[in-house]
Order: sequence, then C-alpha cells, then structure tokens
Amino acid sequence: MRTPRAPGFTIIELLIVVAIAGVLVTIALPNLRDLIVRMRIKSFTSDMHASVMLARSEAIKRNLPVFVVPVDGTNWAQGWSVKACDVTGAPCAVVTDANRTLLTQDAYSNIGVRATNGAYTTATVANITFSSTGRETGSGGAGVGFVVNASQYPYIQARCVVIGPSGRPAIRIDSDGNASNGCN
Repeated sequence: MRTPRAPGFTIIELLIVVAIAGVLVTIALPNLRDLIVRMRIKSFTSDMHASVMLARSEAIKRNLPVFVVPVDGTNWAQGWSVKACDVTGAPCAVVTDANRTLLTQDAYSNIGVRATNGAYTTATVANITFSSTGRETGSGGAGVGFVVNASQYPYIQARCVVIGPSGRPAIRIDSDGNASNGCN
C-alpha cells in the first residue's frame, strides 16, 4: 500500500517561480522608474497651472495684485507660494509681511525647471505678478514660461507651463524631443 504525498511545493518548483519573478522584476523596474519621473513632471505642471489659475482669479476677485513667488529665490523646483496683497497695506511688494499666503506648494525632486520668457528664452523669473485685471504684469509683456524635464532621462518628454501677457496659463507638451527649445 502506498502512502499519499504531502501537499505542497517541491524545492525545484519554488526555485523556478522565484527565477521567473526575478526576470519579470528586472524587466519592469526601468519602466517603473520612468513612470515615476513622468508623473513628477506631470504633477509639477498641473500644480503650477492650478496655482497660476488661483493667483489670477484671486487678483480679479480681490481687485488687488497677487503674486506667485518661488520659495527659494528663483529655483521653482523647490516650491512656491501664492500671495495676495493685504487690503489695508500701502502699495504692496512681493516680500512684505502684509501679503497673505493663499497657497504653499512643496518641493519636487529629480526634475529640472527652467524659467523662460514667452519665447522659451531662458530668463530669471523672480515672481509671477497678476494685476487686478488678471493680466500678467511681471514680465513686461513678454509672458512667462517654465520648461520642466528630467535631465538625467532626456528621452522623457518635457512639459511646459506658459503664461501669456493676458494672464491665461496653458500646459504644452514637447513635440520635437528637444527640451532646450521649449515645447515647440
């Protein structure tokens, strides 16, 4: 009479499953890394677009200037704040305590943000200013833009946030694969 086999896996079956899982993980990890970088770029552009829309609508609603200011000088990847002038204050400036912070955005890691003018020429953008009419007035009529990419992964498409002199923001996707010329 034969004794029945105990249920379970043999060591050979277990090793085969572990080997197959290892191969699948090795194939999937680079794609997962690229997905995370793409999502960071999309998140930055979406959050910047939403912040600019908030600043513009608050400037119109309050009938006072509203600013979008980087947290760290001119490095927009380190985050930014949306600040509105205080109604009781004298003529308002970006750095006064009389400004009320409406929104603060946290920093983004592993992405590059290049501030530009409306023609995608690199420019120093210390703030984005909206007048009470909703027009962007800080650039002197040239408009403001941000080219967002991951320099360590040049094959990942760049995205841009462009704010025209009218104050209306737009998100664009780089179509020619060359982030140095903006999102043309």
